[in-house]
Amino acid sequence: MKVSELNLKAKSLLEAHLSDIELSGEISKITLHSSGHWYFELKDEKSSIACAMFKGANSKLNFKPSIGDSLNLRGFVSLYEQSGRYQFIATSMSKSGFGDLEARFLALKAKLEGEGLFDDKFKKPLPKFPKKVGIITSSTSAALQDMLKLITQKEYFLAKFFVFNALTQGNTAPASLIKALKKADEAGLDLIIIARGGGSREDLFCFNDEDLARAIFSAKTPIISAIGHEIDYVISDFVADFRAPTPSAAIDLCFFSRFSLEQNLDLLQDKLKTLCEAKMTSLKNELFNLEKIFKMQSLPLKIEQNLKQNKELLKSFQNAMKNRLNLEELKLINLQNAFFQHENFFKRSKNLVSIQKNGKITRLNELKSGDKVVLSSQDLSKEAQII
Repeated sequence: MKVSELNLKAKSLLEAHLSDIELSGEISKITLHSSGHWYFELKDEKSSIACAMFKGANSKLNFKPSIGDSLNLRGFVSLYEQSGRYQFIATSMSKSGFGDLEARFLALKAKLEGEGLFDDKFKKPLPKFPKKVGIITSSTSAALQDMLKLITQKEYFLAKFFVFNALTQGNTAPASLIKALKKADEAGLDLIIIARGGGSREDLFCFNDEDLARAIFSAKTPIISAIGHEIDYVISDFVADFRAPTPSAAIDLCFFSRFSLEQNLDLLQDKLKTLCEAKMTSLKNELFNLEKIFKMQSLPLKIEQNLKQNKELLKSFQNAMKNRLNLEELKLINLQNAFFQHENFFKRSKNLVSIQKNGKITRLNELKSGDKVVLSSQDLSKEAQII
C-alpha cells in the first residue's frame, strides 16, 4: 500500500465516523488566507487541534475570529492527504460568550503600558541564589506538585520554599491572589513565584486583573510570573520582574541543580588555579627582572665597573706614555745619527779647500790663468795665483 492510499483510507474513516462533531475551545493561532479560507488552532487546557474553515462556510459569518476568542464549532474530522495531518473542518462557528476577552486584555495592556508599569527600569533583579522563596498558587494544583518534584530532582538545597495558597481560577481569584501576594511580600522573602498550569483563556483570565497587576508592580520582593503554557500571555507576565513560560520553567531557569553547582565550583576552582599560576609566573618574571636591575644598579657592581674602567684608563695612559717615549727615543736616535753625520763631515772637511775669487767661492772651471784667488781650509787661508 502506498502512503497516499493509506492517507485516503484514513481520511474516509475519520469523515465517516466523526462526521457531525461539536467542538469548543480558544483560538491560539489563526491565518486568514487570501484565498478566503481560514486556518487556525483551537486549544483547551490540555490539547490543541488544527482546524480549517473554508470560504464557502465562513462567508456566512458576520464576524472574523482572532486569537483569544472562545468559539463553538460544528463540523467533521478529516485528514489532509498530502501531509497526513489530522484536522477539524468547521462548517459553522459562533462565539461562546467570551469573545470580548482579547479586547479586554488588549485594552488593559495598553493602559498599564502607557502608565509605564511594564518599563524595564522598574524591573527588580532576581537573586542568583535566593534563600527564601515563596510560591503563590493553589496548594492542590498539579503545577505545584510539578514544581516541588523538580526542586527535589534538582536537589536544590540552598533555599527554603514557602507555599501561599490562593485561587487561580474564577471571579474571586484576583482578590485571593492579591491577599496571598501581600502576605508573601511581608514575609521577608528573596523571591516570589506566581504560578498556574495551563488552561483556557477563560481559566487564565484572572491573571489579567488590573488590581492584581498593580499589586505585583508595588511589591518590594522580586516576582516571577509563571502562568499557563509558553504561548499563553497574561498581564501579570508583563508587569512582573521576570516571565517564565511555565511553572516548571521557573524552577529550571531560576534554580541550579546540585550537580550544576558542584560542576560550576569545579570550573571556578580550575579557573582560579589557572589565574593564580599565571599570576605567580608573572610575579616571578617581574621579580627576576627587578633582581637583574638591582644587580646592575648595586654599589659593588658600580665599584667593580669603576675599577675596571680605571684599569682600562691606566692601561691606555701607559700605552700612550710608552708610545710617546718610543717616539721621543726615536727622535733622539735620529738626532744622534744626525750629530754623528755632522761630526764625520767636520772631520772630513779639514782636508777640504775652498777657492775664493774676489771674495766669492768659485769653481775651478770658472778660473782662468792668471786669476788671483784665496785658498781656504779649516786650518788656514792663503793667497795664490792661477798658473
